[in-house]
Amino acid sequence: MSEVIGTSRRGVLAGAGALALLGGLGGLLGGCGRDSAAASAKTKIGWIEPKTGRLAAAYAPIYVGGRLALDDIKQAGGLLGEPVSMNEVDDEGSPATQSTIARRILGAGPTFVVGPTGSSQVVASATALAREPIVQSGWGGTASLGDGKQFPFFYQLVYNTTQQAHAAMTFLKEVRNCAKIGLIVENSEFGKSIKNASVEFLASEYSTKAVAVETFEVDANDMTPFVRNLASAGVDGLGLFTGQPQATILILRAMQAGGMAPTIVSHDLNYVEALGEFSGELLGKFFGTTYRGLTYTATEQPSKRVSELAKRIVEHPQTAGLGYSAITSPYYDWVTLMAAVIEEEKTADPAKLKKALDSLSGYGGVRSRITFTADNHSGIDKGDITIGTLTSALEPESLGGVLRRRADGL
Repeated sequence: MSEVIGTSRRGVLAGAGALALLGGLGGLLGGCGRDSAAASAKTKIGWIEPKTGRLAAAYAPIYVGGRLALDDIKQAGGLLGEPVSMNEVDDEGSPATQSTIARRILGAGPTFVVGPTGSSQVVASATALAREPIVQSGWGGTASLGDGKQFPFFYQLVYNTTQQAHAAMTFLKEVRNCAKIGLIVENSEFGKSIKNASVEFLASEYSTKAVAVETFEVDANDMTPFVRNLASAGVDGLGLFTGQPQATILILRAMQAGGMAPTIVSHDLNYVEALGEFSGELLGKFFGTTYRGLTYTATEQPSKRVSELAKRIVEHPQTAGLGYSAITSPYYDWVTLMAAVIEEEKTADPAKLKKALDSLSGYGGVRSRITFTADNHSGIDKGDITIGTLTSALEPESLGGVLRRRADGL
């Protein structure tokens, strides 16, 4: 993976350089718990994560990368010569809690904020936190979150729904030669955004329409009617976009019961071991959007940096078999990036950190190159987005289900 792209002064923060910077810091994150760091810490992290509620268990692995980055900072001694303090707040995985959470986070005077997770949660959080100039990154793919004018303090470190839709639809049309593409999406901020992006891309790039577009509620317990509509339309290529693992399983059950086995491009490549009930034909045609640097082929292997992080993720007690969620999460890159910027700028002043981020060019994140401008806060390089296979999670090369084999033809 390329380490430095572009000539910005802050390009020097790229990849291995950022890790070396962290490793060379002297005297610096005491413990990572809320009360473990000294009250005088210059750097204070606001951490928004669902500790309770229906998403708590599924989302815990998503924060593992961020916790590993904090471990690295702790081992280096902290930031700016002092331990780092951390204020963890439980948002219950709900958009409705974000206004209250924002008041608690801002009351602690953070340097930057990690989380929340989920597009609906992130939009609500970024809106509420914008009352103060505190920079933030959470796992939200809705394209509007990358608009630096609409969300001036939010930085998107995941591919957005527009990028994801383009990659998925291009794969279905050009690599798999699908003639009739359908969509099935959850009724959420994320689902609406990627549905619209997919429809618009098919129209603009291929002068065609999705033959069927199905939207289900996130708590739906029967996908049969939606799958029947897809089958009736003759769908041979399907964009399946949901952040709810159970929804994916229900959709596949309905497909298997109806004898339907289209080529699928999904939002998620987790839970392969829970999919043993499905036929090889169905799972063998199941793909997902991912990051090129987190994939391997017969002739290409991930970087040493990626492989080492993958091994640490597998060993972490909170990973719970969901290593793919952990490594594709934005939080390792976000915490590592912020540590590097804080040290280079020699400040924990959020306004100065924002200025630095707005001129970031070619930072070598573990998943992708990252570039921001004042107006464009969608930082993932579109050339680093690709398609991976689901079943490769069971291959030795996946390093315990963390990485994925890149789809043939890419």
